[in-house]
Amino acid sequence: MSWEHHNIGTETLRRMSALDRYNNWIIECVKPWVGSTVLETGSGIGNISQHFLDREKLILTDVHEEYLEKLKGKFGGHPNVSYELYNLEESGSHLHGRGIDTIIALNVLEHIQNDTHALSEMASILSPGGHIILQLPAHKLLYGSLDRNLDHFRRYTISDIRSKFTESGLKAVRFIRINMFGAVGWLMYSRILRKKILPEGPLGLFNMLTPFFMAVERTVPVPFGLSIIAVGRKDS
Repeated sequence: MSWEHHNIGTETLRRMSALDRYNNWIIECVKPWVGSTVLETGSGIGNISQHFLDREKLILTDVHEEYLEKLKGKFGGHPNVSYELYNLEESGSHLHGRGIDTIIALNVLEHIQNDTHALSEMASILSPGGHIILQLPAHKLLYGSLDRNLDHFRRYTISDIRSKFTESGLKAVRFIRINMFGAVGWLMYSRILRKKILPEGPLGLFNMLTPFFMAVERTVPVPFGLSIIAVGRKDS
């Protein structure tokens, strides 16, 4: 990852931290499968982590030490939270035997070149009966400048991730298409305007309108979306 791309990623995390309504929408989608001993990969600056501080154990991991330091400063008062370096492209053997029943990887797998290997490594850490919860960028047609500047290797279809679950020894439990309005915005800024980073003004407007978007997607079938929420289970 170049320094420019790393800085774009860091700034994107900062901008996304202000999207409280959108982040709550994601949490609403994933929370039914979150157990008591949770490992979050790619925790970043804790935009999602803060919603799981009530778990019995919460292990926050990232490949960047600077993010782990930020997380310690933010959540250091919670004795149930621990912090560890974890590179999904390497072995996660130091995380085995922890009784981890949930692994959360939201907007992470697309950054990994060998994503099937990474998914298999995560599955090896998980306790039998546990769940892996993914949020993935959807629709290869949407791949553009925003993806490249965030070091995304790919965007996914449900068929892609179903196959990768099978290859990794996981059973597909649930797929949710989410945020069809956001897909339109991504097409505009990534494929047409070719922006390097999502602008703050439109992000703020999107966050304001999120309750309306949620209401629409609860009412009508969602034929496409900016993201896929995918849940896999490791059977006993």
